Amino acid sequence: MSTQPRIAEYAPIVLRFGLVFLFLWFGISQVTSPDSWTAWVPEWANTILGLGAVKIVLINGWFEIIGGTLLALGLWTRWIALLLSLHLFFIAYEVGYNDIGVRDFVLAVSALAVSLFGPGKYSLDSRTKNI
Repeated sequence: MSTQPRIAEYAPIVLRFGLVFLFLWFGISQVTSPDSWTAWVPEWANTILGLGAVKIVLINGWFEIIGGTLLALGLWTRWIALLLSLHLFFIAYEVGYNDIGVRDFVLAVSALAVSLFGPGKYSLDSRTKNI
């Protein structure tokens, strides 16, 4: 038997960092240019929260930046991936059945898979007993 790690061991980290890139890209885009994202804020969110579309975009952007950063570190991996998955399922539902909604649904399933995989050996979680 070879002493090299099996290539399948890298699947969870490849998936995790693909999602890290996704959340950091979208989060940073929202924080640096919130006006470009206000059209995506549902009207009911403005009505219920009363914050205005720009503030909602900024809050969402920071949520995605923080979530993406924690995923990159592998800190609280299962819980962060689950929250981000639920976030994406909600977005997919709001967007509806179209090319963007289907894409977001598949990304939500991918984030859920990271939650189910757990932290993996390349994470801060793997160095502690906190999973």
